[in-house]
Amino acid sequence: EGSIKIVAIATETAASLFVAGSYGGASPRLDGLTWGAEDLSAELGAEGNRDSEGHFLDPYRLARVLCLAGAASARVQAIDTIAADFRNLDLLRRECEEARRDGFTGKMAIHPAQVAVINEVFTPTPAAIAKAKAIIAAFAADPGKGAVGIDGVMYDRPHLARAEQLLARVAASASS
Repeated sequence: EGSIKIVAIATETAASLFVAGSYGGASPRLDGLTWGAEDLSAELGAEGNRDSEGHFLDPYRLARVLCLAGAASARVQAIDTIAADFRNLDLLRRECEEARRDGFTGKMAIHPAQVAVINEVFTPTPAAIAKAKAIIAAFAADPGKGAVGIDGVMYDRPHLARAEQLLARVAASASS
């Protein structure tokens, strides 16, 4: 207990979609939620889960969103599913960038060749770290403010929370 972390695959069955938000408090070992399009497509009896350009079809986009919301609700990492076309690193990069944009903090790999791209995309850049530090410093300088301005851009409390989350992930990865 406590020494092995759990990453649950939260959406591989139709029934699981209806309980994606129920993982909060399930176990102190729960560290992340991910989702699976391959098993879900078999359960749904689908001919495929992506369109001709590699984008997920509606049932799988729903599963992805429910996983993301479920992870946020449980306060654990949201980890995007695999890119089964493991030789298509351009598709992988696009999926990683979209996942990071949407709030995922990582992506599962199905092949070792994918690891470098996944690590590159999900590792915060020095510019992102500097921006997060600037947001935190601006709020620290005036803790009573609900919003601050930096270089002509307004940042409010949700931006502060996002900056703190980013720096917490950086600190956690540095200690592992």
